[in-house]
Amino acid sequence: MKTTDMHQTATVDLLQEALAHHNAGHLVQAETIYKQILQRQPGHPDALYLSGMIAYQMGNTVSAIALFRETLNIKPGYAEAHHCLGLALKVQGDLDEAIACYRSALELEPGYVDAYHNLGLTLKIQGELDAAADSYRKALDLRPGSVETLGNLGNVLRDQGKTDEAIDYYQQALALKPDSADTLCNLGNALRDQGKLDEALAKYLQALALKPDSSEVHYNLGHTLGSQNKPDEAIASFRKALAYRPDYAEAYNNLGVIFHSQEKLSEAVAAYQQSIAVKPDYAEAHNNLGNVFRDQGEHEQAIASYRQAIAIKPDFADAHLNLGIIFYRQGKLDEAIESYRNCLVYQPDSAATYNRLGIAQADQGHEAEAMASYRQAIALNPDCAEAYANLGLRLHNQGKLDEAIASHLAALAINPDFVEAHHNLGFALQTQGKTDEAIASYRRALFFNPEFLQSLNNLGCLLQGQFHLEEACAHHLKALSVNPDYVEAYMNLGVIYQLQGRLDEAIACCRRALEIKPDYVEVHSNLIFFLDMADTADFAELHEERKKWDQVHAASLWRQADHSNDPTPTRRLRIGYISADFRDHSAVRVFGGMLTQYDRSQFDVFAYYNFKESEDRYTDLFKQSVTVWRNIAELSDDAAASMIREDRIDILVDLSGHSANHRLLIFARKPAPIQITAWGYATGTGMRAMDVFLTDPVMVPPEDKRYFGEEIRYLPSVVGSFFADNFPEVNELPALPDGIVTFGSLNRLSKISTYAYHAWAEVLLALPQSRLILKTRELDDALTRERITGHFTANGVAAERIIIRGGSSWAEHMQAYNQIDIALDPFPHGGGVTALEGLMMGVPAITLRWPTPVGRLSASIMTTLGLTDWIAESQEQYVELAVQKASDLQSLASLRRQLRGIFTSSVIGDQAAYARIVEQEYRQLWREWCTRKSTEETL
Repeated sequence: MKTTDMHQTATVDLLQEALAHHNAGHLVQAETIYKQILQRQPGHPDALYLSGMIAYQMGNTVSAIALFRETLNIKPGYAEAHHCLGLALKVQGDLDEAIACYRSALELEPGYVDAYHNLGLTLKIQGELDAAADSYRKALDLRPGSVETLGNLGNVLRDQGKTDEAIDYYQQALALKPDSADTLCNLGNALRDQGKLDEALAKYLQALALKPDSSEVHYNLGHTLGSQNKPDEAIASFRKALAYRPDYAEAYNNLGVIFHSQEKLSEAVAAYQQSIAVKPDYAEAHNNLGNVFRDQGEHEQAIASYRQAIAIKPDFADAHLNLGIIFYRQGKLDEAIESYRNCLVYQPDSAATYNRLGIAQADQGHEAEAMASYRQAIALNPDCAEAYANLGLRLHNQGKLDEAIASHLAALAINPDFVEAHHNLGFALQTQGKTDEAIASYRRALFFNPEFLQSLNNLGCLLQGQFHLEEACAHHLKALSVNPDYVEAYMNLGVIYQLQGRLDEAIACCRRALEIKPDYVEVHSNLIFFLDMADTADFAELHEERKKWDQVHAASLWRQADHSNDPTPTRRLRIGYISADFRDHSAVRVFGGMLTQYDRSQFDVFAYYNFKESEDRYTDLFKQSVTVWRNIAELSDDAAASMIREDRIDILVDLSGHSANHRLLIFARKPAPIQITAWGYATGTGMRAMDVFLTDPVMVPPEDKRYFGEEIRYLPSVVGSFFADNFPEVNELPALPDGIVTFGSLNRLSKISTYAYHAWAEVLLALPQSRLILKTRELDDALTRERITGHFTANGVAAERIIIRGGSSWAEHMQAYNQIDIALDPFPHGGGVTALEGLMMGVPAITLRWPTPVGRLSASIMTTLGLTDWIAESQEQYVELAVQKASDLQSLASLRRQLRGIFTSSVIGDQAAYARIVEQEYRQLWREWCTRKSTEETL
């Protein structure tokens, strides 16, 4: 017994000596003594436990865990050993087992404050914030004055978003320990979360006064300065954080964020790369690096960075989203959609991602899926204005305009300054024909963004349609000041200049647009159309431009087609007409008879209408008259050509030439054996695929045939006439009562050149009592009226002698002829339909035979009617002829009474007779084709 007592006493003494060394930090000496004890008494639980503590303190976690486990095998009720085993397991990352150890310690010793505290720390790491907060509160119940526990509870509450409670605990901690830099920093973080940036900054500065070398405080100070848009100061703070802690990956990352916001992209890349070098598995830094690469246009590097972020953190929703965004920019829609869906797996409540998904689906043409995505975005976030706006676009595409408008209005209710929604609302209203409301919407879009190109363009177009030409012009010029390469603005500006008669400027706009976009087929056709009206272009130049148009846009589409039409010369033929003008349009007044007066025993007529936005009584008339009516406005050229082949059209006729909304590229594909251009804008197309141009010898004299790509076939008149309305009665010559002659022109301003204005001024000067009426819708614009009057005042004609009138109904327009004695035909573009209408009202036209087809149109009409004495061969003769005709009022009065009869009895005025003549030409062309077909088959 005595020996045993002596051993026990010696062990206790050694343990006390070891503890003294241990508490004094002499770990090696303490460890040596613990080993002596264990040699004497291998199962001594205190020596084992304290040896484990030494191992833990010296960073030898594996040995510590083994010693703590051995201790517990000997003494399972050792609460401190359970607690310290938990600490070591936490360091090793075995969090679940660590938590179990803390709880075991607390079962053995319910008042074990440190166990509650460390349990809270570990639960927080695992994200079990409610349980962590509960542990800290229990620790505080046992030890109310623990500054550390108060701070940690504040951190948990902050992570839970309970910022007010967190701040309260931080302030309790500071009341106990005002010089705690860490608590001041945490309080600053909570204040920053609440947006109280100035107060947060004050706390960080207090913390730095106490602890100047705290990398954490410098980091958070930089974060807050960045939020205050103080980038240079933020950068300085991050650099200080890194000076004290060179391996601070988060500081490098945030430094990169600041550089990125300053568009210092190379510096941002360097910062993110340093962050990744320090912490290779830092997913956020890889994602941010991808964002910079994306903005640099380095798409493949960006994709690699996003993929790396996802490899590190598969549930990283933002990285999936960013990967989808860059795939979308690359046009890889399938990959973009897959990435958006991956994002939604991990962030299913992301309305923004559903919105982007809908955009990609819409681009793929999956309308129903896109709309479902937009609706889901709205369900998740009823304030997602972008989703409402995008849904509105899809509804618009489906023709559900009322619903589209409602969706755009919903977007604007959420975000009243949403420029795109104002614009798209305007577009929907425009499509509904609500022009004034559409204009108001475009104006609102421009109020919020005066440089929004699409609204500038569309507003300009609508104002042009209302003939507010100068204001329309101003909007297109504004668009070009924003983007000098905005090709649509050049096209539309050219149209306005053409309407104003400013042809040189119109032509310049077209040429500039074609420099930017050489394959812009509509602009190239506009150039041809404008050149035809110019007083500087000769015949060769006009047709050279047509050939160029064919080479650039059409020739590559031409294929030698083996048309399988039945080559029987006498069989019933199918005639197809293509036009955008089967409506109330001037072109109808020359070709309408071909759709209404055709020989139904010999021909079937197919009308292919190329205008979706307008149908009227003329449209209804043609629908009822033709054999088959088809609207091809929504069809591609390939699809329309296939339809025509399936309809087995024998002769296909173009009624538009190079005028607006033509479909010449259908003809380029040669869907019919015989293809003709005629009437609507009968000037030749220049196309190899166009076989025949129907005209007359006045429009195209025999010596000029060589310029045309088509074969010239002559008719007795280049035009017929088709008037669906009754003309007013012809009155007596207005000049008879007082001898004052009134000249007039009711033509578009684009047809009137400076030369014509000068010649008209000479006529007025030669006849001092005469006057001139100008009437056309373009003259509704005040500035345009001033400019046109200026042509005359500059030549010495008093402004009051020029009577200017704007647009009106057709009947009122015709009544204007009752005030006119003689029409002055414009040049270089003749009056055409205007000349026909004037003749029906008893008003003959002085016309100049110009050396281009459009300049001979009125000469052709007058020749057909036997009125060649009204045709001048030079500008001088034009003036002389006008003066001469005005000087013989009796002859003029007599002709006025006869003109309508002359007109209606001519081939121009007899619709049925004109149709029979054309049909004879059709039949002849068909016979010739049948002969060629038979010869080819024989060979």
